[in-house]
Amino acid sequence: MSNYQTVVELLKRGGGILKLRPEFVHRFYPDLNRLGQRRLKRSSRQFIPERWIGSTVAAVNPPPMPSGGLSMLDVPRHVAPICLRDAIKAAPMELLGQDILDAHGPEFRVLVKILDPGEPIVFHLHATDAQVARMKQNFRGHRFGKDEAYYFLDAPKGPQAYTHAGLWEGVTHAQLVRAIERGREYALELSPSFYQTIGEGFFVPAGVPHRPGTALTLEIQQPSDVYTLLELYSAGKPMPPAQRHPGFRTLEQAMKLIDVNVAQRVGRLEGFRLKPVPIERKHGGGQVTTIFPVEVCRKFAGRRIHVSSRLSYSESLPFVMLIWRGRGTVNGRSFRAGDEFFVCHDAAAHGIELHNSGDELVEAFTFLPAV
Repeated sequence: MSNYQTVVELLKRGGGILKLRPEFVHRFYPDLNRLGQRRLKRSSRQFIPERWIGSTVAAVNPPPMPSGGLSMLDVPRHVAPICLRDAIKAAPMELLGQDILDAHGPEFRVLVKILDPGEPIVFHLHATDAQVARMKQNFRGHRFGKDEAYYFLDAPKGPQAYTHAGLWEGVTHAQLVRAIERGREYALELSPSFYQTIGEGFFVPAGVPHRPGTALTLEIQQPSDVYTLLELYSAGKPMPPAQRHPGFRTLEQAMKLIDVNVAQRVGRLEGFRLKPVPIERKHGGGQVTTIFPVEVCRKFAGRRIHVSSRLSYSESLPFVMLIWRGRGTVNGRSFRAGDEFFVCHDAAAHGIELHNSGDELVEAFTFLPAV
């Protein structure tokens, strides 16, 4: 059976909804096991602090660290495995619809993660779309930069629930270079911080230094794994150059990616905080709230859905859905906390029916690209 036939058959069985398997990703920073990833580790020295959701991107990890990252469709045992990226390539119209195909081609330009850092993630930044396009030799295998946004989940926050974002007014590129050379403590003095408040978030454009804290974080971003680290150590161990600034021979070269003007705007914080906004439309048996507004995030959007009994939900574009809490059904198909789905264009446009069949409030999140 071809990939196209597999996808079409799964869509028929699922009413336009594809279930995805959880995908956990190894990284260089420690985790707190808030995602239940301990069962996946072969030793205590392995760190698996990220779950990738609706991913069509492979993770970039230096050897011998495993890579992974691609979301796989949840198919029966007799069916050959297929990842979401290949499913979209095989049946782009059925999954994405005409609007996304016209704007982006056969791609779903969103990557979602749950971050479970056991310590603050090292001070770092991500390249912009323009930089990736201009410096292809430095970003082999990548086509996008990385804007990202956070939502802080209702869970234990870990030891340091503060995020540094941007630079203080007046900080120059030369000052930042000297501070990084002296060490992390000096560099962080140049970057404002905020407390990671449950149920709120923050938007970080590409080109801006930042250091996420230890709150359990839902992150939405462009489909890219480009990064440049601005610290020398992680988990108390020195990191090799290929891990700190992949694609660049020296940190000095990589630091030219920093946009000081944008970083100073982000450092004012207030214009980049994200607070949930209820959607002004009727939803019997629940509530839909925007947590990643496209007006701010520009390249993606996201909602939080609370279902107390039954709720109808629709979008004009296909979306990825994560069930964070509770159990019930979607279009008659059972779900429980931790499940994730890709809802194709037709099903999204016609609307899905969510039913709470448990004793607690169902909390789900949806994520979609901007067109």
